[in-house]
Amino acid sequence: YTSAQGDMSVRKAIADSIYRRFSFRADPNLIYMTAGAAASLTITLKAIVCPENKDEVIVIAPYFPEYKVFINMTGAGCVIVPPKAPDFQIDLTALKAAITPRTKAVIVNSPNNPSGVVYTKETMQALCLLLEEKSEQRGEPIYLISDEPYRELAYDGAVVPYVTKYYRNTLVGYSFSKSLSLPGERIGYVVVPD
Repeated sequence: YTSAQGDMSVRKAIADSIYRRFSFRADPNLIYMTAGAAASLTITLKAIVCPENKDEVIVIAPYFPEYKVFINMTGAGCVIVPPKAPDFQIDLTALKAAITPRTKAVIVNSPNNPSGVVYTKETMQALCLLLEEKSEQRGEPIYLISDEPYRELAYDGAVVPYVTKYYRNTLVGYSFSKSLSLPGERIGYVVVPD
């Protein structure tokens, strides 16, 4: 058996790949192997949500319907923020209005399932600045959970920003099933910030 966290050589290979592709140094000791991206999200949510605090997790519409199931399973409330029309980027004004003292995290998914939209670097940087500001006001972090199983499915020169470079309290969930065109192969991981 390997450790529950996953074999160190695998975690080191993933950290090296992340650095090579995104110039971000992920600590292999803070990478956790999972059974796909869904497991990454559920593990992450269970680790950060406190049901007795009536925590809330924000999702940006349109969103993968299972997010609501994952969030509610932890005892948290799911807060849905509509996108900006017509480009489906994050409506930062609506998001800012949705953040309350109970907000524990924001889930983003880019390229998005189901819309296919890729959040721009400018959108992601503005989101990260907003979360920094709100976290500072509260004296505790609002986590950004980046669900990235579709990361490699970006076309026409679209660039998917690696948001850990812009916001230190980002957790990344990933699955190889989409990038390798192996649906059902539930091999994934979580990158945890240091």
